[in-house]
Amino acid sequence: MAWFSFISSLFGKKTTDQHAASGGGIIVSGGGTSDGGGGTSDGGGSSSSGDHFSTHLSRNDSTMMRQLQEANKYRSIIEEAARKTNLPVAIICGIGSRESHWGLALKPPGPGGRGDYAKRKARGVRRGLEPNDGGGYGRGLMQIDYDWHEFARTGNWQNARANIMYACSVLNSARRFFTQRNVSEEQMMRAIIAAYNAGATATYTCISGGQDIDCKTTGRDYSADVLSRAGWFQLHGW
Repeated sequence: MAWFSFISSLFGKKTTDQHAASGGGIIVSGGGTSDGGGGTSDGGGSSSSGDHFSTHLSRNDSTMMRQLQEANKYRSIIEEAARKTNLPVAIICGIGSRESHWGLALKPPGPGGRGDYAKRKARGVRRGLEPNDGGGYGRGLMQIDYDWHEFARTGNWQNARANIMYACSVLNSARRFFTQRNVSEEQMMRAIIAAYNAGATATYTCISGGQDIDCKTTGRDYSADVLSRAGWFQLHGW
């Protein structure tokens, strides 16, 4: 989850990777999958490229319907971020769903909430098992990680717009990383999403090694799950 050096992250824990943003989420029931709270689109509520994402989720899934109500509160922000980064709005919706259930899975619920309360070994200026300012490594709706992002330590992460914009900048940075390495268009979207969780370097290791793009993501399903969630949001007008 950091904007530091390009060093691959390991499965199950983070290392310094410039393009990783989240810890992969909050493991909860509902929405048909394991979810995350730890831790870009096109305006007008449609995909910037006309992409359609399939979903295995029920159209009337009650957990997802609650998340939809929350995501709709931030629609103008999501669409603004989409225009600026030229990524599908549904992808932002899918990531926010996976990461925090659009704030519903955080403590306290909402943009100012935190997730990812697992203890970690001390690193850098953090000498304890928890962040210096209290528990919860994942910050805000898109679960920007305390350890790997200065924004999560000193930025206005509690602000929904700032949090979403920052998350989308991470996605955009990952896209540049993969473009420079000639990752195919067919793999690009999943790679960008996986990098948000595992880091671009780790994700590229999966790709170049002929493994599944999610080979180093939380649950080894992060990008596939986000795409399914994105497809669900598309069914509901995103």
